[in-house]
Amino acid sequence: MHRMGMGKLANYFLATVTAFGAGTFSVQAATSDILFILDGSGSMWGQIDKVAKITTAKETMTQLMDNVPAEARIGLMTYGTTDKKSCRDVRVLNPVGASRSDIKDSIAAIKPLGKTPISWSLAMGMEQLVASEPTDVQKSLVLISDGIETCDGDPCTIAAGAPFLGVNMKVHVVGFDVDAQARQQLQCIAEKGGGKYFDVSNTAGFGDAMAEVIQVAQAAPEPAPVAEPEPEPEPAGPVITEFFREDFDGEALGENFTIVNENSENYIVEGGVLTILSTHFGGFDAAEPENLIEYTGDMPSGDWDVEIQFTGEFTTMADRLTLGLRKDNKSYLATGYYGIHTVADCEKTEMALTKAAGGSSDTHTRPFRTTKRGQCYHNRPFGGEDGWDPIQADHLEKPVKLTLSKRGREYTSKVEMVGFTDPDGNPYILESDKYTSLRSPGKLSLLVDRMKEKYVTGEVLMMIDSLVINEVKDAGE
Repeated sequence: MHRMGMGKLANYFLATVTAFGAGTFSVQAATSDILFILDGSGSMWGQIDKVAKITTAKETMTQLMDNVPAEARIGLMTYGTTDKKSCRDVRVLNPVGASRSDIKDSIAAIKPLGKTPISWSLAMGMEQLVASEPTDVQKSLVLISDGIETCDGDPCTIAAGAPFLGVNMKVHVVGFDVDAQARQQLQCIAEKGGGKYFDVSNTAGFGDAMAEVIQVAQAAPEPAPVAEPEPEPEPAGPVITEFFREDFDGEALGENFTIVNENSENYIVEGGVLTILSTHFGGFDAAEPENLIEYTGDMPSGDWDVEIQFTGEFTTMADRLTLGLRKDNKSYLATGYYGIHTVADCEKTEMALTKAAGGSSDTHTRPFRTTKRGQCYHNRPFGGEDGWDPIQADHLEKPVKLTLSKRGREYTSKVEMVGFTDPDGNPYILESDKYTSLRSPGKLSLLVDRMKEKYVTGEVLMMIDSLVINEVKDAGE
């Protein structure tokens, strides 16, 4: 039976997967070792169904401890809970075989804080399972994450080694409220690790997924496969690295933000959410926009993506959130997400990308969701939906992710609603045309306002979960 020390295992994760000797195992289905890795990164303070994801995860896992068969031995790991910037912040809270009560205590004490070092946590988790006795039982590593690797690791390559470490090991993954990019990586981890991927977008789904994980982990082991030659590598795509993240987990905006024309009564940072209230008319083109939030930190020197994730009430039918680069009310380049009720009774949300220079402006708009009413039929992506109420309800429960991207001198934007899919069941992502700017259009800014002045009443309310700046480089850089 082959074993691998931590040093050798870490070196292995940086190189091509090497096959180890494989054996054939025959054990009862209920006998297994299960090691959970629970995401403790700062993004777990984000909310699903108005409840922080970490709260849902902790409550579900605590209940789960009483339902796991007694024959199964359980352990618990986490990452990102002690250092906001460390890529080695990975801890084994309870080794495999710990008591259920000790594991419950550890779950209760987890407080999300930092990064998402998935690669390093998989490395440590696999090492733990390789070392746990007996070795001839089914061993399962269960990763629960709400996002992508943020420490430049290659978790797919690490997971690919699970079947070749001399024990019968599989890697299962639960993706909790993830975007398309994170979903692709997490699916790859499960596939390469010989396990199963569970995609979860709400509280009830998380409970169902965790119950099924236990069933899958208890399945009788299969003989470990013989390594096959590695396929030819595909052309490398861009390397995306998190440059800055704000999860609003304090009690005020961080030091990298300033507020122009502040009205402190109309915004609050609380419970990992920046909530902005507005009855003010005037967007980036206003001379004095209320509560214009400017990012004062550094930006990547080359290409980048800026992502903001939020929910909203969308009750006034003139609700607007704008994200972009603003110099003043005559010069800016910005994307926005709007809820609109037009004169012709067209009810819709739409994404827009606007470029303003020297007082003149141009705008691309793309409808995202529309009802069957009115005269906007030709612009309905899904042929129109049955009324505004379900669209409004979705905006309260399913976060919208709005992205502004820079590639060279070209700027584009896209929007996605987490959990909303096209008729084929795929994530529905809407992308804009492009604008070119020879110089930087201004400071990164954020604004919530009511986009119409006449015939509109009520308040605009937006709840912002996170703002992330990603640096984008070619693979060869």
